[in-house]
Amino acid sequence: MQQYESFRDGLTGYMKNVKDTAGAAVSAQKKIQKNIDLGNLTEVRKQLTVLQEAAARLSQQTEELQEQIDQFDVQEYFVSGDFTRQMLEACEQKEIDVKGEKGVYEMFPYKIRIVGDDERQGEVWMDRKKVQSCRPEYVAETVKAGQTKLFAAKFNVTAFISELGEAYEITCLRSEGRVGNTQALTKIYKNLALMARARKEYDMQAFAFDLSRAYEAGPEAWVSKNGTRYKFGTSRDGSGIRVLSSTGVESYISTLYQVNTEE
Repeated sequence: MQQYESFRDGLTGYMKNVKDTAGAAVSAQKKIQKNIDLGNLTEVRKQLTVLQEAAARLSQQTEELQEQIDQFDVQEYFVSGDFTRQMLEACEQKEIDVKGEKGVYEMFPYKIRIVGDDERQGEVWMDRKKVQSCRPEYVAETVKAGQTKLFAAKFNVTAFISELGEAYEITCLRSEGRVGNTQALTKIYKNLALMARARKEYDMQAFAFDLSRAYEAGPEAWVSKNGTRYKFGTSRDGSGIRVLSSTGVESYISTLYQVNTEE
């Protein structure tokens, strides 16, 4: 079984040699430039020798580093499932909630897709963006940092509830029901993002994340700009839209309805 972290640690000595030699080459280059300006060609020739020796060492060291890197079979790493197992372990250590299997995982609000087959060396996709990394620890860190940033961002609950309320009313009218009836959030979403282009830009994952922030704000915040109050309905059988609070509390929100003023 391949371990990326062990592989990475094994490259430390090689990278140090390359760094030190490259540093010596840069130092020699600077001295050459300085002494050319000073007109001290004796020192220039001396530093040229130092630079040539450093270049020779650097060439050898980069070849050694290349040999070590080539020993890590990225394709086999993904195909064998080693990458996935180590990524899930890294997520567990960082307390990232993970749902899913067989290469497709929800790490709310992200969807992580892992591709590893005979035609590719292995790919990791975070929503629609490819993550250029085969290091499980880095992928987990990217997810964690993204979650932290999203939950810390400002969110206008009133504006969201107002837009959700408009889509709710459209859903009521299209279902030949009166405004006030309970409506499924999945149907409301379709009326919130009417066009396919809109659903691509604002997909169900983004909708679920906005729902999670609105739901976490509590019933007192579920009021539109015109004062209309709404209430979310939840389910216990996992049939609703899964959301997580900023503290990791899981809920399944399934419906929305308009609260009568008498309630």
